[in-house]
Amino acid sequence: MRLFFAVLLTEEAREAVRRAQQALRASAGEKGIKWVTPEQFHYTLKFLGETPEERMLLAIEAARLTATQSAPFSFTLAGVGAFPQPRRPQVLWIGATEGVPLLAGLAESLDRNLAERGFAAETRRFSPHLTLARVKSPEGQEAIAKALSAQVAELNSVDKFGVIPVESFVVMRSELRPGGPIYTVLETFALTRSGNGETRQ
Repeated sequence: MRLFFAVLLTEEAREAVRRAQQALRASAGEKGIKWVTPEQFHYTLKFLGETPEERMLLAIEAARLTATQSAPFSFTLAGVGAFPQPRRPQVLWIGATEGVPLLAGLAESLDRNLAERGFAAETRRFSPHLTLARVKSPEGQEAIAKALSAQVAELNSVDKFGVIPVESFVVMRSELRPGGPIYTVLETFALTRSGNGETRQ
């Protein structure tokens, strides 16, 4: 199974992001661009890729441990950008501001616990982002770059997309289909560590 761990959005934040995506989509169009459906908006903590069932059980064990070591927190969705750069976009995304160190800490704790069970450790610094679109052609690149340039001031206004309370994270199965991937939540992991370091029952 193709697996990844992620933090999901509240309905309010999902709607705010959807509106921003729609504004960009109306400007950039569809040609050479694969827009992510709002139901699939998420922040990836760790991508595992193809994982045999026995390895999946180890990954879930690592996630359960991470949840007991982590306290609930929140982070702010803000900032629209593109990888590798706005003038040559391949991935269009929304980032995060307030609370990023806590989100990064959760991702790093999960990565560490997975590595202790034989999974490959991350070599790149954690960069929180929610993918809005993937660009598939030079024509799409040009359209996204123009749309982003025209709307960047409005899209990057402070706290535009709201605050996400993170009380849990999930492991998702991704099934690749001709019409796009299908995501299914396999398990949810509630963050149970309290502010004083104890695990909440």
